[in-house]
Amino acid sequence: EASVESFIHAIAAAETFQQLPAAIIAEWPTLSAESFNRLHSAIEGPEREPDWVAAVARVFERIEEHGVMDVESQPAEFRGGTRIQVLNPAADEPRTWDVAQVARTALVNDTGPLAAMLTQELPSSEVADGLFSLLAARLEKIPATLTYEKAATEVARQTARASVPVETDVYKPGELLVPQDQPITTEQIALLHKEHERFLAQRGPVDRIGRAVGLTGLVVALYALAGYYVVRFERRLANSLIRLVLLAALVLGTLLAAQLAHTFGWLHAEIVPMALTAMTLALAYSQQFALLITFGMGLLYAWMFGTGVSDFVVLTGGTAAAVLALTRVRSRTKLAAVGATAGLTYLGLTLTTGLLASQPLRMVISDGFIRFCLGLLSGVVMGGLFLPGLEKLFGIVTDISLLELSDVTHPLLQELMHKAPGTYNHSVSVATLAEAAAEQIGGNALVVRVGSYFHDIGKMLKPHYFVENQADSINRHNALNPALSTLIIIGHVKDGVDLAHQHHLPEPITDLIEQHHGTTLVEYFYREAARESEDDWEKEADVEEAAFRYPGPKPQNKEACVVMLADAVESASRTLSEPTPGRIEGLVHELTLKRLLDGQFDECGITFEEIGRIKDSLIKSLNAIYHGRVKYPEPRTA
Repeated sequence: EASVESFIHAIAAAETFQQLPAAIIAEWPTLSAESFNRLHSAIEGPEREPDWVAAVARVFERIEEHGVMDVESQPAEFRGGTRIQVLNPAADEPRTWDVAQVARTALVNDTGPLAAMLTQELPSSEVADGLFSLLAARLEKIPATLTYEKAATEVARQTARASVPVETDVYKPGELLVPQDQPITTEQIALLHKEHERFLAQRGPVDRIGRAVGLTGLVVALYALAGYYVVRFERRLANSLIRLVLLAALVLGTLLAAQLAHTFGWLHAEIVPMALTAMTLALAYSQQFALLITFGMGLLYAWMFGTGVSDFVVLTGGTAAAVLALTRVRSRTKLAAVGATAGLTYLGLTLTTGLLASQPLRMVISDGFIRFCLGLLSGVVMGGLFLPGLEKLFGIVTDISLLELSDVTHPLLQELMHKAPGTYNHSVSVATLAEAAAEQIGGNALVVRVGSYFHDIGKMLKPHYFVENQADSINRHNALNPALSTLIIIGHVKDGVDLAHQHHLPEPITDLIEQHHGTTLVEYFYREAARESEDDWEKEADVEEAAFRYPGPKPQNKEACVVMLADAVESASRTLSEPTPGRIEGLVHELTLKRLLDGQFDECGITFEEIGRIKDSLIKSLNAIYHGRVKYPEPRTA
């Protein structure tokens, strides 16, 4: 006879739900007398045996019908539901159950549906509790019978959505839409937008045309002003179709990014593209131009999205603060500081406009904090991600790039140092003179210094034809005619530009190389050619002067003008046998006046006052270089 333990073992050996009732029935006749008596008394007599077995079978039939699912292993989108629909190929229609009826964790819980069904079906709580303990352990091992179907679920969801009728709220004229002095919810904002759209739709054609003409005229006038500014003050942009296309693409991309931020409901996210574009234009061109474009983009944004004057003031004011703070970028942290300045301005303007509009203080502070964070983020993104790419795309030269170029380990400077040491020392001296002079007129002293380092790199290709490199006192021009010597001298400018392009020097440095001689006359060889042509000075005009002039162009900015003068006076000062302050002053004055009368400063926009400041700075610097020294007495010998 089998014991109760063997009976339990047989039930535990069942591998499916269908086998569990059969195991109970199969083991029932082989129970020992003692076990039989215990179960007999529990079910109140042997005549109840069929009912007992049938009751247990019904419990398992219901479990099999519902199925079992491991809810914890399902996707997150499923775990939030409370009811499921079971698609059984053997059934005619899908059935719907509570998740608690099929979850394995619920079935093995002593307060779950399995325990409740056993208690309901079996007359004895002792038998119900014993069987539940046995079956709960077994249920944890039997594989789940239900699997989650994502595709079918999505179809069912779409069908359910389509079956729900659309409900609309009707508002009568004069009915209150949003209460005063209360925070506006997302639904209320959508309602206000609907009301505004309906208002615009009810206007007559004359009003619509008038509004469109007015707004279009305002935008056209503003950007016509920007176009005039470009033609008048940004010739580099006006003369380049590629730059104009890049500018248009940048503005349109900024507005598109603002549109996306508005569409997706990213609160105040339009600040980031607006600030990035404004800082880009300030670095690439000028602060004034960046402010003009910023004002235009802010106006377009307000027109596109119907924002109020307060938002327009905050957006343009904070962006303008970023532009005005963007002066010299000598480190990446400078841009982070610019972003913090913009963020603080956004915060201050948000608080001011919010309080003036009597908005709730909590909402005003929240908006201000968000705008502050976005402004700071703009500066960080500009310095860490955008700046390197923008330098190449727009030809922007920041102080960071210039400081890298000023390193004497640059390949071009190293090559110049070894091939033409005299020219290298001359370039360093010119850089010292020019930098100090540029500071006196508010020019970009760093561009001037770095440009001076590279302005004569073309001489390294024929170094011995330039006097500063003729250490052996042999003048190679003695064997050449003046015209050929002039071609060699003039050629160092073109060679320098070619080397600059090969080494990818930025455009402002290349411009200084090309313009630092302008169209000046190579006077020495011009006089020599005239002397060879005719020994008579009065007939020297027979020699064509244009053939002895540098090809230019003339200096196009004040920085190039400074380098031109510094280069000239540094070279000429070495010819002074006694460089007294008076002689230095006369030399600087003579060279400056000669280039002024020659028209070399006609295209750089420099004033007479600034020329005077440059002269004074050069005189001061040369006097410091050639200052007198006390002669020490020679030691006496016994």
